[in-house]
Amino acid sequence: MFIPLDADGYLINLADAEKVDRPWLPLIESLVDEYRARYPDLASIYVRGSVATGTAVFGYSDLDLIAVTYEESAFDRVWMAEAVERTLSRHSVSVDIDLATTSAKAVLTDRKSGFYIKTQSALMYGEDFAPRISPYRIDPDAFSHLFNLELDLSAVRYAMDGASEALAQTLVLRLVKRVLRAGLELFAERQQVYTRDPRTCCELFGQQYPEKAAAMWSALDLMAGSTDPGECLELIESLIQWLVAERARIYPLEVPKIAFIDDLGV
Repeated sequence: MFIPLDADGYLINLADAEKVDRPWLPLIESLVDEYRARYPDLASIYVRGSVATGTAVFGYSDLDLIAVTYEESAFDRVWMAEAVERTLSRHSVSVDIDLATTSAKAVLTDRKSGFYIKTQSALMYGEDFAPRISPYRIDPDAFSHLFNLELDLSAVRYAMDGASEALAQTLVLRLVKRVLRAGLELFAERQQVYTRDPRTCCELFGQQYPEKAAAMWSALDLMAGSTDPGECLELIESLIQWLVAERARIYPLEVPKIAFIDDLGV
């Protein structure tokens, strides 16, 4: 699904709490309780992506939540994993859940942190910061992946050392998604098109870079999760190197920002 633009060229947020289908609500309510117990200064919780636009398929689509706290907090990946496990056990369902936490300061002052809340999220609990965030055009402010790829690759390699197979698989598949979306970000500003759907990103990338289409389709195939995580990294490393080189050609003044293992994790 493409995110449309308004008459002034700004991305339109199609997410709305009223669009969230009923089967997702018990999970979201449980996760709100988990967040409230963990963070006394919890300000808000947003649902992001297909669940927020009413296009998700329960049991197949991911459930993505972003929590905003009034104070800055350390990225607690252990608690997130435990909260997800408790929630799934409580409701006896099998759903991929991604939790993220950021601060009110980051959301309001850092364009990268505020992007998803402004353009792709619906408020489910607490204070709504979206009206206080400036709108986004399709330009580098809206790009979450292209300028971080080499840092992300290093972060995943480091995190996989000694990690369980399940965690390693999660990290690698998240990196694969970032590679697919980074491919779109190479030309999104030029073509004024934006989507986060991996297959659509792959199709559009192939139209712009036919000589690299096969490599990107191979990356998409890795999302099936049947390949060993270490082999996945080897398969996409050369593609990441090419993306970084092409990025430097198109955006020579931009520099890598922050590895995803330390940011919203989306």
